[in-house]
Amino acid sequence: MGRTMMTLRVSRDSGKTYGPTRVVRSTEPLMPLETSAWPPCECARCVSAQVTGRRPR
Repeated sequence: MGRTMMTLRVSRDSGKTYGPTRVVRSTEPLMPLETSAWPPCECARCVSAQVTGRRPR
């Protein structure tokens, strides 16, 4: 079954509600990271900062 490496729950409404728990296990075939930033954030603030080349605050 593999060891649990990470668990996460995502909120898309500023923490009012959360989606189901996602468990990432050591046995899953994971894609290589595309960036050295961890965790790789895909929120609008970070994505726009990546496009303009500046750091998000």
